[in-house]
Amino acid sequence: MKKMKKTLAVILATAMTFSLAACGGEKAEETPQQQPNTAPAESQAEAPSVAETEERDPVAIQFMHSMVEEERQQTIQGIIDKFEEEYSWITVEQVPVDGDSAYDTKLTAFAGGGMPAVIEVNQNRAKWLVGNELADLDAIREVIESKSGEYYDAILKINTTEDGQNFIGVPVGGWVQGIWYNKTAFEEKGLEAPDTWDNILAAAEAFYDPDNKKYGIALPTVDGSFSEQSFSQFALSVGANALNADGEADFNSDKMIKALTFYKELYQYSIQGSNGTTEVKDALLNGSVPMGIYSTYILKDLINEGMMDDFGFALVTGENSASYGSVGMLSISDGLNDEEREAAVLFVKFLVETENNIEWLHMAPGGQQPVMPAVADDPAYLDNEIIKGFEGLSSEISAAFGSISLFGIVDGRNFVSMGDITSSNVISRAIYDLTVNGKEPEDVADETQKQIEALISE
Repeated sequence: MKKMKKTLAVILATAMTFSLAACGGEKAEETPQQQPNTAPAESQAEAPSVAETEERDPVAIQFMHSMVEEERQQTIQGIIDKFEEEYSWITVEQVPVDGDSAYDTKLTAFAGGGMPAVIEVNQNRAKWLVGNELADLDAIREVIESKSGEYYDAILKINTTEDGQNFIGVPVGGWVQGIWYNKTAFEEKGLEAPDTWDNILAAAEAFYDPDNKKYGIALPTVDGSFSEQSFSQFALSVGANALNADGEADFNSDKMIKALTFYKELYQYSIQGSNGTTEVKDALLNGSVPMGIYSTYILKDLINEGMMDDFGFALVTGENSASYGSVGMLSISDGLNDEEREAAVLFVKFLVETENNIEWLHMAPGGQQPVMPAVADDPAYLDNEIIKGFEGLSSEISAAFGSISLFGIVDGRNFVSMGDITSSNVISRAIYDLTVNGKEPEDVADETQKQIEALISE
């Protein structure tokens, strides 16, 4: 994707309402990487005195996010109201957008001019914004430096730019993905936890009973990002990656073909067809399968269904353990005028203050996990019925944060081009072709290799 430097205006003449949805914490595997200097910035924006605020010219900014649910928008508005009370000259307008594809379409449209000042993004969208020079890296860095020492080290490692000198967004929360399994069912069959490739396959075979509508596993196969996330855990657990250390396409390597071959073998014991988040979650909750790949967003459902005590959480382990995770971030748009930029920085700083960050995380308790230790240990964060309900799995979830591996991060380099690759859906489509369409692993690997090469060359 060709880079484009835009001069952006933030205030839109008409208030626009869009429907919305999108998903997206991680404590990544420790890998050698140059870390950006996180010493406190010499000059930080400070809250002005009352006298100063009375003299300020009004400024309006927009906050684009994926929290479509009315209850979540009310929570966000409550945070905005507190912010506007403290910074009386600033007005913040919510711009919620519904659905992953709608979110990406809206971002692309805004890229032509008039980007919202603050945008909630996952790591792939953040890379896209950085790669197209639509994010203000200095403003993002200013916010993170104001929180020096407060983030998990692994969060910052995954959040760095390709050169390791800046950050692609301001982390606000995160989630991890792995294998959720019914411990009671496994114990009844005398099976080991589904952590290693061998254990996963053995359990899938043992539980497979299609005549009685029982299957061994719910495997993501949808032509969408869920499949790439799921498959990446198997690939990265044996050292396969979509890119090599030079940032070149590496999808047809022997290790990648090995992972594709295993995923296809595992699929024969799975629910057949296109399985997205709804199909996988429903199968786990209704007992059609004893295990499936899902994120921490399933915790609330397990608790509500009274199933939490029966379930365990395991990481995909080959040569090493690997889990997929996503950091929810806030990006600050490039091209704002001085007043808008200051307002955006102040607003993002406000959102990552402990009290406000807790409110943000409690919109999806359990799904969104803290990215700052002080928040994770804060009594106000822990004082939530959903969060109290999965205390028994806290160590397993922490281990998942420590084992996060992502396509496009190689030898400490976080390649921006991976954002374009994921956004293009070529890997997700490859998994759909491998499973639902029954293509051979070698053919899928070669086709996807060519597609990634074409994307990188643009």
